[in-house]
Amino acid sequence: MSTTRHPTGDPDRQRLLLKIAVAILLAVAFIILVVPGPIPKPIRIGVALTDLIAAAIIWVMGRQKLGE
Repeated sequence: MSTTRHPTGDPDRQRLLLKIAVAILLAVAFIILVVPGPIPKPIRIGVALTDLIAAAIIWVMGRQKLGE
């Protein structure tokens, strides 16, 4: 038996926070790839890819929970 839990609180505020979280993850992934630093390129690509995957997962889960 499965129960669906809907988020409580203001849905508009939750959508805004969802968009901010995804935007920050995407921006950090871009910065990691573009800005040169002491970290080797393959590791930077891996970290950026992890950020992109996290952003995608958060976006999909948010859309499912908030019903957009």
